[in-house]
Amino acid sequence: MQFIGFSYFIFFCITTCGRGLIIVPSILDIPKAEKNICQDSRIERENLKLINSNPENEDLTPYIKCVNNAILKVSSAELKLSTEEHCPLQFLRNKKTPYFKCNSDNFGNYNITKIMKLLCNGKDKCIFNFNQLPTLLCIEEDNSVFELPSSFTYVHLVYNCQTPRRRFRPFSNKRYDRKFTQSLLFPQRTLSFNNLLKLF
Repeated sequence: MQFIGFSYFIFFCITTCGRGLIIVPSILDIPKAEKNICQDSRIERENLKLINSNPENEDLTPYIKCVNNAILKVSSAELKLSTEEHCPLQFLRNKKTPYFKCNSDNFGNYNITKIMKLLCNGKDKCIFNFNQLPTLLCIEEDNSVFELPSSFTYVHLVYNCQTPRRRFRPFSNKRYDRKFTQSLLFPQRTLSFNNLLKLF
């Protein structure tokens, strides 16, 4: 009985250690980045001038860009009401403008993930105007709704820059390496539980 119990213990340890060495491919992905993109009327005016002079102008200023031939992949995007902490320049230029406060935390049209994916995914830089985004709505506690000006909004973007290089694996493992897949060229022999016990 003691020998069987010890054998079970050894088998459990081997199984646990083996699973601990398996690398899941997703953990090798580039970690996602987060960025707050404040509406900048200066950038949008300059881009508009360049587009009017030459519609195919490539010298436009992007709100966000990748380097080393990487392309953008948006995970999520939310349109939010600006604060002096996140977008101080908006308050310096528009300090006298009213209607930039919302007395509740309930907003409409805030989820813009689909729109930002259409505007940015697959590109090395993302050029857009805030007037391409839906108007952020403030929903008060008495259910009254009013629009918030885009000059007092910002986009909270979660994204990553994907490079064309293949993911590097520090070592191979049986679950994800092709050469360990059972086939005629690479027949895989799986030991039964009884055969494993014979090893001890």
